[in-house]
Amino acid sequence: MTRRILFNWAASGGLAHVLLARGQQSSGKEPKPLDTLPGAEKNRKLKVVFVGAHVDDWIFSVGTLARYVREGHTVLCFSFTPGDSQAIADSHHMSLDRLAALRREDAMRGTKLFGAQLKILNQHNQQMRVDPETYDEFNKTLAAETPDVVFGLWPLQFHPDHRAAGNFAFNAWLQSGMRFDFYFCETWPGGETTPQLFTPNRWVDVESVMDLNREAIIANTLESKALWADYEMCTKFRGRGYGCQYAEAFIRIVTVASVNSKNLAPRRWFSGGLELGHDE
Repeated sequence: MTRRILFNWAASGGLAHVLLARGQQSSGKEPKPLDTLPGAEKNRKLKVVFVGAHVDDWIFSVGTLARYVREGHTVLCFSFTPGDSQAIADSHHMSLDRLAALRREDAMRGTKLFGAQLKILNQHNQQMRVDPETYDEFNKTLAAETPDVVFGLWPLQFHPDHRAAGNFAFNAWLQSGMRFDFYFCETWPGGETTPQLFTPNRWVDVESVMDLNREAIIANTLESKALWADYEMCTKFRGRGYGCQYAEAFIRIVTVASVNSKNLAPRRWFSGGLELGHDE
């Protein structure tokens, strides 16, 4: 290696990366992530909220949520529905009420394992309403939590409940005046949930919490093997792209615009939408 090549390599961050990796190697200890969490630059304890349609949707971001808790932040997971999937009830030959109760128990146990709270709202599986009244209701619900970072479901996908939940989360971000950081999360490959046009711009290294992720996901007893297999496959794929063993991928929504005061909750939308936040 010539002196010029060595200099260019060090200047591009290659040397720093090697030194950082060596400094984080451990002898028999659990791996340490090479990155920081979204919102960590605020340098304070964060309130992190995950907005899901179903009681087990938090599994899409379980590693990132687990890291937040491990690093001293507060995590809340919302589910719009109570676990009342008729299709899953039929496949397991049980009543809808029994299935919903079991799924809620599993979800409560899973979120408790990584230290998060789970709150269930008042909609129902595949009957979610998306209208001005329910927009306003969720705007108030989320605003009451004063979140710093919010994760929502990517809306370009097959499941109508996932699309609805993603729209609720995004709308609440807009009508808050974009006060918190907002990210769409990935719903993994497989069956009905495959997302379209999901091109991440933010990744989180989740290798350090993979054992905990597995324990939390497997707490969902009715679909534990399939859920874990999909999660492991997706995090390995995203990890290869990010440069670590396992990663979760997100799309951060960023804009230099601001929301016209006429559009802030609890008001209805007014023509004009976003306004430029800088000189033209």
